Amino acid sequence: MIEMAWTPPTKFTVIFSFLLLAGGLFILIELFFAIAGGILPVLALGTFSSTETWGIIGMGLVFLAWFLMFLGVRLKGL
Repeated sequence: MIEMAWTPPTKFTVIFSFLLLAGGLFILIELFFAIAGGILPVLALGTFSSTETWGIIGMGLVFLAWFLMFLGVRLKGL
């Protein structure tokens, strides 16, 4: 079996990844459950509605959080 090398991520990577994840999840939870009463402003880009635009932004932030943590574990010193 081949062992995969990994390094612990830096504190900056962990904190920044957490902030991206928290922001993305806040947006997605706000879209689905409207807990804060529709706090997100209207943001329609192109042919996308405001809900679709915020959904894309939220999913993008969650992906970036995962990707940053993945790179932080795989690359030394990140």
